[in-house]
Amino acid sequence: MTEEIIRRTRSICPECLKVIPAEIYVDPETDFVMMRKNCEEHGDFKDKLARESEEYKWAQTFTDELGSTINNSTKPEYVNSGIKDTVKGCPNDCGLCNNHKSAPNIALIDVTNRCNLTCPICFANASAKGYVVEPTFDQLVQIMEHFRSMKPVPPVLLQLSGGEPTIRDDLPDVIRKGVELGFVEVMVTTNGVRFAKSPEYMKKCMDAGMKAIYLQFDATDDPEAWKKIRGVNLWPLKKKVFENARKIGYFGIVLVPVIAKGVNDHQVGPIMEFAKQNTDVVSGIVFQPVSLCGRISFEELMDLRYTTSDLKVAINEATGNAITRFYPIATSAKMTRLLAWFDDVPEFSMTSHKDCGFATICIVNDKDEWEPLDKYFDVEGLMRWSNKTYDMVQKQEIPKPTGFLKNINLEDLGAVPNTIGKFIDDMTSLGYRQMMKAYYLAGSMRYVKNPTKVLTSKTFQGFARLVMAPNLSSAANFLHTRNLLVSAMHFQDAYNFDLDRICQCLVHYGVIDPNDNSKVLEIPFCAMNTLHREGIEKALAIQGEEAKKADVIQAEIKELLETIKD
Repeated sequence: MTEEIIRRTRSICPECLKVIPAEIYVDPETDFVMMRKNCEEHGDFKDKLARESEEYKWAQTFTDELGSTINNSTKPEYVNSGIKDTVKGCPNDCGLCNNHKSAPNIALIDVTNRCNLTCPICFANASAKGYVVEPTFDQLVQIMEHFRSMKPVPPVLLQLSGGEPTIRDDLPDVIRKGVELGFVEVMVTTNGVRFAKSPEYMKKCMDAGMKAIYLQFDATDDPEAWKKIRGVNLWPLKKKVFENARKIGYFGIVLVPVIAKGVNDHQVGPIMEFAKQNTDVVSGIVFQPVSLCGRISFEELMDLRYTTSDLKVAINEATGNAITRFYPIATSAKMTRLLAWFDDVPEFSMTSHKDCGFATICIVNDKDEWEPLDKYFDVEGLMRWSNKTYDMVQKQEIPKPTGFLKNINLEDLGAVPNTIGKFIDDMTSLGYRQMMKAYYLAGSMRYVKNPTKVLTSKTFQGFARLVMAPNLSSAANFLHTRNLLVSAMHFQDAYNFDLDRICQCLVHYGVIDPNDNSKVLEIPFCAMNTLHREGIEKALAIQGEEAKKADVIQAEIKELLETIKD
């Protein structure tokens, strides 16, 4: 087997963070997909991206071949803070800079860097900095308004994170404001400590509009795994979160496990099983292979690196190969925009890089067994049909009067024969929207392999609602009938950093510009955590009396941890 170069990109030196060229190639001895790069000052670096090459190469081309790519139609335009020209060079001009290609799906805001835990593994390195960064309510509104003003496609998902966002007593007010500003879904990223201790506080957040709890969930009943990753056994508290969710009638917990090789990778199966047994409150799982920090040798890197391809193997071992294809997130780029248009809500497009992660649906059948989605659907056929319908909508086309359309009177749908052109020009026309829904429904049924079973099984009640009323709301209901979203986001570190991925990032942090408080900086997730966080947070750090308050808070955190240990 000869060495094969898959693509070339740019990365950074793990030592000095200088931007340097990088190659993605197949190692002929191991079949691993690797990244290699050279810094003139610090030498050669290599890292593993995938454990086998064929699936990796398939994912690189599949989205384009399927027709799901939307090119640069979501490239952000100038917004209220302005998009910066590159001066230092990407990724050092984040704010955004004009190199960015994809609009964000998720507006991410750290509402505080305070935390009630001291986890050894933490993207934000919260509670270990000696200073507090906590935007005021008005500043949070400023950041949200920045995101909602983006063109041509503003983010419709708001994620409130930290630190630990539930430390803020005004979190329900922040959630409510996000809903008022037009975010379709507001998510709270949390360790669950406060939700476990206070169902009343959880209900306040739910009533304010919290649609998803992004719950840190790194293991099930394995105290040692919890202690290694979070410093304390959190299993009793995690169980309490689910108990409280049932008390208040809450659905929408997303399990978010950070997976570290040799620490909790053996917990992938138990986490999948827990999700399956708790689908009354759990809507899905978003696995996050751990990002590696600090200086480590190549040998240590190989021992520690856990890739999405390692995760795929573990998931299928746990589910009896229930997932036949792990589709790149961008596969559904056009379908998500189509469903949003059907729903007459702001569109968003999942135009991420193929290496950023995967997303699929895992079926739990009426016998409590895992089953592949494509046992019931021609998934690729349905995606192609979605893409075709979306393209027709964008071109403002009317389907030819064949099949079911023969008996449809366009006049009944709000169009007069001699004003068809005007009918199509009005893309908000109820008639046109309803006609395309009917067209999409009729075509979709061709890709259902067992219509009788799908439309009568309890497992697929949500699908029945989806095909009868295709939109984002019914798509969400599909996950409320024992069908689980199973996905992964592999966030980058300095060793596997890839600027091609950064330029297509869909998860953007919003922070107040420390040099001009009237502006908002918007920074892709991996660039923020690898390059920008420390400098920005130091510049924004609260001083004086607020810092004294932080000392009191940290004392309270220490007391809480002692209580948990007891």
